[in-house]
Amino acid sequence: MKNYILFIWVCLLVAGCGNDENELTPSRADRDWYVIEDSDDPVGHELYLLYQKYDIPVFVNDTIGQEERGTDYYGNPIVYYCVLDMSYTVGASATGNGVKSRGYSLLQDVEDQFAGIAFLDKYLIPALPEGVYFNSILLLDSLYEMRMSSTGWGEERKDLNVYKGVMTLAIGQGKAIAKMTPEEQVKHKGLILATLALEQMQEEQLTDFYMVSYDSEKKFSYYQHVVNYAPNAAMPSAKCEVYGFLDYDSRYYAMNEGKDPSQWIYYTISKAEDLEDFVTAFFQYEEQEFKDKYADYPLVLEKYEIIKELMEELGYV
Repeated sequence: MKNYILFIWVCLLVAGCGNDENELTPSRADRDWYVIEDSDDPVGHELYLLYQKYDIPVFVNDTIGQEERGTDYYGNPIVYYCVLDMSYTVGASATGNGVKSRGYSLLQDVEDQFAGIAFLDKYLIPALPEGVYFNSILLLDSLYEMRMSSTGWGEERKDLNVYKGVMTLAIGQGKAIAKMTPEEQVKHKGLILATLALEQMQEEQLTDFYMVSYDSEKKFSYYQHVVNYAPNAAMPSAKCEVYGFLDYDSRYYAMNEGKDPSQWIYYTISKAEDLEDFVTAFFQYEEQEFKDKYADYPLVLEKYEIIKELMEELGYV
C-alpha cells in the first residue's frame, strides 16, 4: 500500500514538472496605473511635476492608461483601458439618499486644465490634512448628481464641487475655477475642504455642537421647529442667529421679506444642514471676520468654537 501511494505521488510530481512554463500567462498585477511619468505634452509635464511634488497622481482624463492583452479569435489586438470609475465601491452602493445616478464631463480646454492644475498646486493640495490620502485626483469640467425631485416626481440635477470615490477624488466645476479670481479660488477651496471634513466627522463628536441649540430647562430642541410671533410660542420670532443658526429654511424667505424680525415666521433647519453651514463658514471666513460678523449672537460663536476644535482634531488647522 505504501509503495502504491509513493507511486502516485511520483506521478503527480513528474506531471507537474512536465508543464511547459511558456503556457503561464502574466497577471499584470505589478503594473501601477497611478504612476505619472514625464511627458513632452505640456499638460502631461505639469501633471508629472505635481506628482513629483506631492506624490499624488492628478489626471485630466478618466482613462488613465491602456495596454494590449493578446489577440481575439480573429487576430485583432485586445486592448485593456484603465478607467477611473467614480461609482466603484467595495460592499455598499455608491448611490443612495435620493441619489439616482452620478455623472460628469471631462475638462477639454487646455488652458482650463492648466488653471485647474495651478488651483490644486497653490490652494487645495497644501491645505489637505496630513494623513488624508486619495488614490488620485481627477479634474473635471462638470460633476453632478441626479436626485429624486423634492416634489417626488422626476429627477433634478445637483452640481457638485467634489466627490470622494474609492478610485479618485473628483473635482468638479473646472471651467468655472479657471475663471475665478484668486480670492474666489480661496473661497472655492473652502467649499471643497468643507465637504471632505463633513465626511470625516463622526456623530459622537457632534453632541456638544447640537446641544447649543437646545433648551435644557424646557428639554426643547430648536431644530426643525416653527418660529412665529403667536402668543406663548415655544420659539418667538427672531433672527435665526438668536437660536444659534446661520440660516433658516429657504422656503420662507419671501414670506418674511421686508418684515421686522419680531414678525417673522419660518422653520429652523435640520442638524445636518446646520452642521454643513458651520463647517462651510469655518473655511469661508477668517476667524476674526466671522466673530465680528456674529458678535451679537453668543450661540453662533459657541458653535463656531466647537467646530474650530473639531477641525483642529481633523488636521485642517
